[in-house]
Amino acid sequence: MEVILENILGYSVILLIAVVFIVLYIRRNKRESEETISKIREAKKYGFHEPVSLHPVVDTDRCIGSGACIKACPEKDILGIVNGQAHVI
Repeated sequence: MEVILENILGYSVILLIAVVFIVLYIRRNKRESEETISKIREAKKYGFHEPVSLHPVVDTDRCIGSGACIKACPEKDILGIVNGQAHVI
C-alpha cells in the first residue's frame, strides 16, 4: 500500500511540474504574439509596414515557428512570431 501511495505522490509531483512549465510556455508565447501584433498595428498606422531594403516573404504553410528567420534577418524587428507563425511586421 505504501508503494502505491509513493508512486501516486511521485507522479503527481511530476505532473504538477509539467503543467507549470506548459502554462508558463503558453503565457510567454501569447505575450510575444500580442507584442508582435501591436508592432504590426503601429507600423501600419504610420505607413511603415513595408521594409526599406529587404522584403521577406513568409510561407505560412511551411513555417514551423522556430524563430530562426527572425534571428537571421539582417534588418532587425522586421519579422515576428504570431501564434506560432512568422509574420512580416
